Amino acid sequence: MRPTYSFPEPVVEEITDARYRHPDPRVQERMEILGLKSRNEPHGRIAELANVSRSTVQRTLRIYAAKGLDGIRSFGWKGHPSALTPHRATIEEAFRQHPPHTAHDATRRIEELTGVRRKPSRVRKFLKDDLGMKCLKVAPIPVPPKQTVEEHARTQAAFLKGAAGTEVGAGAGR
Repeated sequence: MRPTYSFPEPVVEEITDARYRHPDPRVQERMEILGLKSRNEPHGRIAELANVSRSTVQRTLRIYAAKGLDGIRSFGWKGHPSALTPHRATIEEAFRQHPPHTAHDATRRIEELTGVRRKPSRVRKFLKDDLGMKCLKVAPIPVPPKQTVEEHARTQAAFLKGAAGTEVGAGAGR
């Protein structure tokens, strides 16, 4: 005997809302399957309309029957914790006092502090995601080739103060 699925009105509203507004597209796909099933569509038609396989439809319905909508929203994936996570406080304190200049510098200092060696790309990700730090791009201010740095600084200061001749259209008459 085939299992029957019940979809009370509040659940149907929640499914309809999550179908379009949930941030995870895989959950949206699962909600679409449930929405079609709530309209009593056969599994083959649901698979065709949702552009998934019949086994995906059956798997989604089994998850819904066993765990409800909370089961549909979760995937149960567990990642591995970073080896740098236990040293987070030490690294953060050291880097807040003296920020690293480059990812390579951060990599070297983390290895000195903790003994954990990671590639610069992983260190960049750790600094951004775990510590909330970001890389800043710095570059020298270009100076016109016929001026010294001091002359250029004076010209810029005069411009910023609104000195005569710096307004748009203040040059020679046309």
